[in-house]
Amino acid sequence: MTQFIPRFRTDVYPFIAPSKFRGALQDKVAIITGATGTIGQGLAESFAVAGAKLVLTYNRTPPPSSLTERCVKFGASSIDFVSCDVSSLEGCEALVQRALQLHGRIDILINNAGANSLTPMDTQAPADFMHEMAVNFNGPYLLMRLVLPKFKAQGAGCILNISSRAGTVAIPYSTSYCASKAALINLTSCVQKEVDIEGLDDVHLYSLHPGGIKSAMTLKKYGQDSLQNLPPQARGKFANQLDIYNDSPYLNGMLCVALATGIGKTVLRGRYLDVGQDLEDILAQPDALRGDPDLYMLHTSFLGGLKNNGVPPGGYVAAEEKFEFPGF
Repeated sequence: MTQFIPRFRTDVYPFIAPSKFRGALQDKVAIITGATGTIGQGLAESFAVAGAKLVLTYNRTPPPSSLTERCVKFGASSIDFVSCDVSSLEGCEALVQRALQLHGRIDILINNAGANSLTPMDTQAPADFMHEMAVNFNGPYLLMRLVLPKFKAQGAGCILNISSRAGTVAIPYSTSYCASKAALINLTSCVQKEVDIEGLDDVHLYSLHPGGIKSAMTLKKYGQDSLQNLPPQARGKFANQLDIYNDSPYLNGMLCVALATGIGKTVLRGRYLDVGQDLEDILAQPDALRGDPDLYMLHTSFLGGLKNNGVPPGGYVAAEEKFEFPGF
């Protein structure tokens, strides 16, 4: 099956241009967590263009008035801010309850709130490790668990989990971030499979790497203070890390809008996407996606092409001659 490499993007491009999606999600209720950061504001403004009713959360950083002004200008049906600590069950329950009080339904959940640090695993305080896991994984899990019954009842809904390429690779000194994002990617795929078994074609989930974006979180992570926490021999590895963080937050925002409309739900549901890959090029290869279930999924590979299904080549055979342990 012939495949071609998708073009790589760093900013909004014609296939996901805001002009194509004006009003495409008119009056759809979208919860966006972590909406006051750089990535979150890009998401909020993108969904405003699509005409969504925005329920935007913040924790420690109050929303700037300019965000409201931009979202109104771009076409949001309504905008409400909710203070929420997504790391707690109570906070997540209150958020969902508030959204339902405001609008009576929820159509889109975007789990964007995140925590990220750069520190050796053996010196990172356990409380800090657990906090990153709670924000990056527990919170999305809790919110997904709360909204899924609503989606099932109404027969439709979209969940967009902002994960990271860090969830697919091993990055030293980013243990809690990598672990939490890997868990989120696989959670997304597992829940999609459950939904599919129930025949809910219009309930679709995705996990996404939002691109390399210079946000307050990444600037802090790779700042001099953080680098000083590393062993001397490791500091040079990350000294110029921010040089590759040049992507527009609107690239992630508009790709999420496109996915929320259902444009890729037949072949991309439950999969992991890097927003830098041209969505038009990906969707142009449906046969390749259907033919290889490992594409855009978290998986492993073995020597000789051995499949990761627990079955040896040729299928199960008679047991080997019994070994009498310990054999000496």
